[in-house]
Amino acid sequence: MEVVISSRDDGVSEVMQEWTEDEEVTRIRRMRSGEWMGSSPRKPTHDRMRSEASSAHMRNFQSEKAKGRQTVNWPFASVTSETTTVMSNPAMPDFPLRRRRQTWQTPGIRDSDIFSVDGSIVPDYVRNYIRGETPESLAKKRKNNGRLAERDVEYNEDGMGHSRLQSRAGELGGFGADDGGHSTIGSDMSGDDRRHLMRGAGGDGRGSGGSWGSLAGGWRAGVSVNLLIAFIVFAGSLACFIVALAGSRPAKRLLTNEASIFNGSCTEASGVSYGLHALVNVLGLVGIAGANYVFQVLTSPTRAEVDAAHAKKQWLDIGIPSVRNLGRIAPMRSVLALVLVLVAVASQVIYNSLIFTSQAGVGYNLVFVTESFLTGAPFSNATSNNAGRLGRLDILSLQDQASRNQLVNMTAADCISRFSGNFDTEFSAALFVTRLDDPSNSLVQTASPASAVRFGVNPVAAKAVTADAAPINPDSVQFCLARRATTDSKTCTVVLNGSLLGLVVLLNLVTLVVTALVLFRTSRVSRPLVTLGDSLSSFLQVADETTQGSCLMSKTDVLQKRWGLREIKYWVPTAQYWFQSASLPRWVFICSIWTVMTGLTASALAMNLSRKNDSSADRPLTTLGVASATAVFPLASDVPALGACLIAALPQLLLAVLYLATNSLLTTFYLSHESALYASGTPMPLRVSYQPQGDQTTSLYLTLPRPLSWGLCAGFGGMGFLLSQSVFVVGAKLNGMTGGDSMEASSEMVGLGFSDTGLLVLLAVVAVLGAGVVGMSLRRAPRATTAEGQAPGNPLVLEAGSCSAVISARCHNTEPDEPSDMAARKLMWGVVSPMFRNDMEVAHCAYSSRGVERLGMTTGYS
Repeated sequence: MEVVISSRDDGVSEVMQEWTEDEEVTRIRRMRSGEWMGSSPRKPTHDRMRSEASSAHMRNFQSEKAKGRQTVNWPFASVTSETTTVMSNPAMPDFPLRRRRQTWQTPGIRDSDIFSVDGSIVPDYVRNYIRGETPESLAKKRKNNGRLAERDVEYNEDGMGHSRLQSRAGELGGFGADDGGHSTIGSDMSGDDRRHLMRGAGGDGRGSGGSWGSLAGGWRAGVSVNLLIAFIVFAGSLACFIVALAGSRPAKRLLTNEASIFNGSCTEASGVSYGLHALVNVLGLVGIAGANYVFQVLTSPTRAEVDAAHAKKQWLDIGIPSVRNLGRIAPMRSVLALVLVLVAVASQVIYNSLIFTSQAGVGYNLVFVTESFLTGAPFSNATSNNAGRLGRLDILSLQDQASRNQLVNMTAADCISRFSGNFDTEFSAALFVTRLDDPSNSLVQTASPASAVRFGVNPVAAKAVTADAAPINPDSVQFCLARRATTDSKTCTVVLNGSLLGLVVLLNLVTLVVTALVLFRTSRVSRPLVTLGDSLSSFLQVADETTQGSCLMSKTDVLQKRWGLREIKYWVPTAQYWFQSASLPRWVFICSIWTVMTGLTASALAMNLSRKNDSSADRPLTTLGVASATAVFPLASDVPALGACLIAALPQLLLAVLYLATNSLLTTFYLSHESALYASGTPMPLRVSYQPQGDQTTSLYLTLPRPLSWGLCAGFGGMGFLLSQSVFVVGAKLNGMTGGDSMEASSEMVGLGFSDTGLLVLLAVVAVLGAGVVGMSLRRAPRATTAEGQAPGNPLVLEAGSCSAVISARCHNTEPDEPSDMAARKLMWGVVSPMFRNDMEVAHCAYSSRGVERLGMTTGYS
């Protein structure tokens, strides 16, 4: 048997010892670097010193493993036919093994405290044989930068030397295991490089094995959290729906009618309504935020998709939620991403349509009379002067109460303001005393809620009596007398739309299923380029040939198809601000949404305030969720309460789109900021979204930091609540007067109400949001370190937004002394290779783990 160990004298070369089964060394010879099994040359390591005790322990352990083992002649071997075991540095710690179900693991040393296996004991030609590859396919694979994505079965290493078969039959479209070299760290490393890499694969606990280990960080952990939230929301909504069904008799009535949640005083009903609206807005915004998170994961391209786009001189977005990528990624992922976002936005509208408050009251009737009516003058209630079809007993009752001073006296202005088509349950009837004089008939005209819109409110009184050439105009009204409602107008009911609750349960189920598909139907070794660190790691491991020699390529060059020209460019530092990180179309879109939102809110507030006047009985500003008598607009009689609720909740669509646009804009800011930090003079690790290696880090958030993301979600949740209390449904159960032919004994009406206070606060919050985004956009990019000192600009700022080609062009480091696990180390960006072209100094910039030179303003770069 042959064993390769490191020499103790020079720490550079390795020694091969041939052993017999009796543990006798028959031959010792020194090996040159790279001689063993045709592997690539190893770089010198720096910790080859070993103690005698460690060497003896290793020899004893190896002899025990070798006893009784038959010699195996490996097929196609080119250097030896005996059983081989390659030993790595024994100072390297042992790592926990991954526990996997129904997977094949190669036998190896598992319980050593002194050393561990340097890679798999399975030779490369056996792996290739298992993969079904031939020498021709391997040559083609090397020619294509290691990409052969057509295979259905991959033989992968899990990052700790343990090999396994990986089936791709059940993967979600586009998230395959072979991402074009994105997971090749550690394939050809020295002992030191492998130990540095393995710190992130298990030595520090970040890459613990099993299914739970894959969910411990990165995008899978984030999707897992969203899946848990989606399950809780679905279970809660389903439980509420079941309880509502159980409380309805019969149960199917809930799907066609409203259900009462609370019935009592209006003060308590307002409290219940506030709490429920706050809850549903929190759930709605959490759903939208979660959908946006999963949307970014789904629309993140794989390396294969990026390579396919670059081959066509096209580019993709990386690190941000991208609508642009939908047409360039796997169709299944595009469909799931769209479904998830649309369902979340629709849920926000339906959540705010679930409940409304209805107030018990009476329908007021209007009667226009002469002054003699108050003293008992005769009248006629013929059809010609009785548009409201009031019964004679109703009119006589009013005449009797007026003669005994039992009615409330109001000015003409107050009466017209209060009863001009407004929602008011405080009064049941009003007498408009005119300046007209008709001795034969003291009744001029009548009007009632049923005369114009059955379930609406009264038309403008003056217009009602001036219609059809009636001899009345507003100036002819002297004063008015109003009769207070005798029923309890302060009794309110919180009403639930049962059919919409059932729809909410269905939408929550869709969200749950789609999120589960994203998490469980993607390959465990899939590597979508979700974060900036993912893309940098991929491009540093396998360079993108389409962007070579263009380290200062800008997005303008990409849009002009100036790829592969290898032009010499000079970097001129100028002050750069965050607003330059977003493209012009993105700015136009978010400014348009913000302007529409602000304009509609301001217009509604101005309209409400303009309907008030000095003589109005309404308060200057109403409280949240309460509309003044002049701020309620009736809907048509054929509009049910469910339809009215949906109409009132439609502005939530605009708010949801504004949230998505704002989140995307801030994500673009922070993507460019994260990129610029690598040119600030301080080495930084890559922040990846899945299984960090070496110095790499991971996080639950993708690009936008958690505090800002949570603050944005909380802010928009509050805005959603304010909007629900600013524009809402006003419902009333109206009881008619006791006349025989007057309006129906009981009816309902709905309208849209506007709260002055709610609109004013909402307008202020939207303005603060706009000011905050503008203020953040004026923040300066981190200064780059140059040969002349701190420059005002930064060459790594992603101007005009994310661009995969620009990111790729910055990752071409071909220096021979760069470690093969460079992507797993802390990196800087700067000059890595000065050169001369046509007697002119030309340098190249890239990421490096070994230090870089500073950029100069007089040097050309290519």
